[in-house]
Amino acid sequence: MNMISKPDANPAVAAIVTYFAFGLGHVMNGQTDKWVKTLIITLIGMFLCVLPGIIISILSAVDAYQTATRLKNGESIPENEYSNGLLYKICKIIDKKATCNTATPVG
Repeated sequence: MNMISKPDANPAVAAIVTYFAFGLGHVMNGQTDKWVKTLIITLIGMFLCVLPGIIISILSAVDAYQTATRLKNGESIPENEYSNGLLYKICKIIDKKATCNTATPVG
């Protein structure tokens, strides 16, 4: 599993870029695979009904902010780790490699 360490991460920029530029804040945080999965889930949500897509976009921006904050604080995290528990539970549907240090076990 690839670990990411990025002490120069900017949480505010990551959140803004994630929300307004197709989730690219995850790429700025070094999580390209996570970006692809959240983009797919967001597009599915937008296709099914606009509201789920908007909610997932907001959760994705929050996750990018939380991840960038952790990276800025010197933490090393796995490439597919989600910082937002709710987004993790949604994306786990298609992202089988996903991990989350704050999610409660399901089942």
